[in-house]
Amino acid sequence: MVFVNDLAGAPHAPSWLEHVGVRADAMRLPDVVFPAFLFIAGVSVPLAFGRALARGRTRRQLLWKVLVRTWALLVMGVVMVNMEEHEPWARGLWGALAYVAMFLAFAVVPGQPGRGRAVLRIGRVVGAAALAALVLAYRTADGRAMVLGPLFDPSDTVWLRHSWWGILGLIGWAYLVASLLYLAAGRRREWLVGATGWLVLLFVAARSDLPAQLASRSWLEWAAPALAALEAAFGWVNGHVSIGGDLGSLAAITMAGCCLGSILADGSELRQPAQRLRWALAFAAGLFLVGVLLDAPYGINKIRATPSWCLFCAAITTAAWAFLYWLMDMRGHRGWSRLFQPAGANPLLAYLLHPFLYLLVGLAGERALATAFSYHGLPAVAAVLGSLVMAFAVVQLTGWIARVGYRLKV
Repeated sequence: MVFVNDLAGAPHAPSWLEHVGVRADAMRLPDVVFPAFLFIAGVSVPLAFGRALARGRTRRQLLWKVLVRTWALLVMGVVMVNMEEHEPWARGLWGALAYVAMFLAFAVVPGQPGRGRAVLRIGRVVGAAALAALVLAYRTADGRAMVLGPLFDPSDTVWLRHSWWGILGLIGWAYLVASLLYLAAGRRREWLVGATGWLVLLFVAARSDLPAQLASRSWLEWAAPALAALEAAFGWVNGHVSIGGDLGSLAAITMAGCCLGSILADGSELRQPAQRLRWALAFAAGLFLVGVLLDAPYGINKIRATPSWCLFCAAITTAAWAFLYWLMDMRGHRGWSRLFQPAGANPLLAYLLHPFLYLLVGLAGERALATAFSYHGLPAVAAVLGSLVMAFAVVQLTGWIARVGYRLKV
């Protein structure tokens, strides 16, 4: 993610390392990275929930944890989106302070007593208060606030602006849907696979304007009031979060990850590595074939979150996992992965560090920013190498920060 985000600022980047446009019927390498995040979030759900239930936590406690985590991801996503659209203070100061506030507010407090625990607890309170203050202080170029808009301007009916929810926000919505379905279905893998299919169909239903279609059926005239209420509710929700995309096809990627994660969870009947490998390969093939079937009506496009794109990305990620499982768990070749372990152990910090570094350098002025990232303007090969160096530098920085006892988690 750091690599493709950094390379997005290079004007001479190779075409196969660029995101496709909204009208395209295609996908390139960068279009697979974000859905891999969604998929891996789904893989973690059965593992994390299984451990929590084994420790005696109830499903109600897990539900509360899911809601809090979703809220945190949505908050961070909206803050990042608004700072990208407009920076209210000079040289990106508002954005830099917002990142510092998020680093404090969502720091992991260690379980063992000590000075570090007390410091991080105080930091969380200070960070949350600072983030709230920054959000209230935010103003766009036309003077509108990010929140409490109607109180300052009665004509502004938007309470909290989100042109979209940002990468973290989209992960939050998909994680919420997949977690709720997993809490309902448990370890029943056939139910999890079925839920993945239903979420894909939700995209189809949203595209066909299902409430209006139902209301037009003469045999449902007796339910007209209920259908009218359903159509109004559908429109209101869809105005804030895409039912077909955010809650449908994108959530289907996370749900597919839950299916894979279920074969690794305690209690799975697939205990032998060869059994797990065969299941994963068959699952990848099934996802790919369904994606082929849905290609003709909707095409392949990341921005529109079409079912084929989602299913192809889930199939690719499943196949990549199968290869790594064979290489590392079955063949024992794990040494090379140490290069990536710092980011794998603290992924949210690694993801946020990259834009934070941009803002820190930007505080010194445009010239400092242009100098630090001058490799963006170099020819394609040099720009790609520069972005690779940046990505691995962020990974190493994440590891150094972890060594002093700091982790970021929601």
